[in-house]
Amino acid sequence: MEQQKNLAKNWVKNAIFYGISIVLIYVVLGSMVTAIFGADSLNALSTNVWFNLIFFILLVVFAASFLGAFEIVLPYTWANKVDRQADKGGIVGIVFMALALAIVSFSCTGPIVGTLLVEAASKGGIAPIVGMLGFSLALALPFMFFALFPGWLNSLPKSGGWLNSVKVTMGFLELGAAMKFLSNSDLVWQWGIFTK
Repeated sequence: MEQQKNLAKNWVKNAIFYGISIVLIYVVLGSMVTAIFGADSLNALSTNVWFNLIFFILLVVFAASFLGAFEIVLPYTWANKVDRQADKGGIVGIVFMALALAIVSFSCTGPIVGTLLVEAASKGGIAPIVGMLGFSLALALPFMFFALFPGWLNSLPKSGGWLNSVKVTMGFLELGAAMKFLSNSDLVWQWGIFTK
């Protein structure tokens, strides 16, 4: 009986640590963007015409990915190396499981994270960190709860047409975000594309 209590206690602790690890991985990414570029240079970049055009193109690429033109994936060797480290178990294994989730889910989360970082970078300050904290919490909580209550996995809907509708909707949202960056360049160069 005591052994079962210890197992349950470890299970809960590991599930919570798994969720925290997912959050930390994405927050570190946001922190790196802030540290590399710095708040002042990010604010200066946000008004640069070329910066806005590059991010317009980047977001159009992300939108095309969501709309099914192609899939953005990281190299499989990265996922395999991280997965082998996750097999070690313990705290280090849990961190590598969270990293494996981040890498494997990149084809779905990459365009969202990219858009979030672009938007946050254009605002400067700690916006990339705050943005990644919010995104990672939304991503980590379901995985943490499924680790705590594995029986819930059986009640999830199967992927299908509804998931394609979500991806297409996300693609159009990406296009909307892309237009914001194009309009910034349009204002500077007076192209007249966006009159309102």
